[in-house]
Amino acid sequence: MAGSSEMKGEESKLSFEEQASLDEIIMNAKKSFCAEDMVNHSVVAENKAEVASGHLIVLGGNLSNLTKGPLTVLDSKLWAGYIIKDYPNPLLVGTSILQLVQVGVSNDGLKAAVLYTGKNIACVDCGWLLAWADSQGKGKRVYAECGPISKFNCLNWERIEKKLDDPCCPAINPYKASDEQTGTSVIVGLSGVEWPLTYETRDLLAGIISG
Repeated sequence: MAGSSEMKGEESKLSFEEQASLDEIIMNAKKSFCAEDMVNHSVVAENKAEVASGHLIVLGGNLSNLTKGPLTVLDSKLWAGYIIKDYPNPLLVGTSILQLVQVGVSNDGLKAAVLYTGKNIACVDCGWLLAWADSQGKGKRVYAECGPISKFNCLNWERIEKKLDDPCCPAINPYKASDEQTGTSVIVGLSGVEWPLTYETRDLLAGIISG
């Protein structure tokens, strides 16, 4: 059952400063993202038909850790796609460029999630969940949760996947979740990048973890 903090997260809207910070992360990453050849060629070779049909999505991820210390990956889930560059672990304080890279092929595209854990400003153990789906058929969808680490005990990945797949839920992008009890928040968004290759789409994932 969804907790009250989850509902507040769904209703949260980005402030002007938060949107500006998210835009800055994306803008700083675009130049490097377009300059690098990050596609794992073995993935391309294994999926020649999909690539030839123009169904290749390359996703670069940029995460900003605004908490008091490094965060560690507690769990992750990959429903669709390939991981080329894995999640940063630990995720250090600050923002780095192109911390993770994933590739999706066919109509399934990409669908993944990661759960980071660490301490908030009050030294309470907390969790920050970021989830996303990116495909030609269903477009870009994101979801997030945060709060005390106990909230993520026995995490139900099927429930998280339904948040990304439910056609009755509006596709909120970017998405902000917040938790009053712990003072934590997490923002996640997906953005497209202009790219000249007809068989390849490049997108950017930006996340801001606070608390």
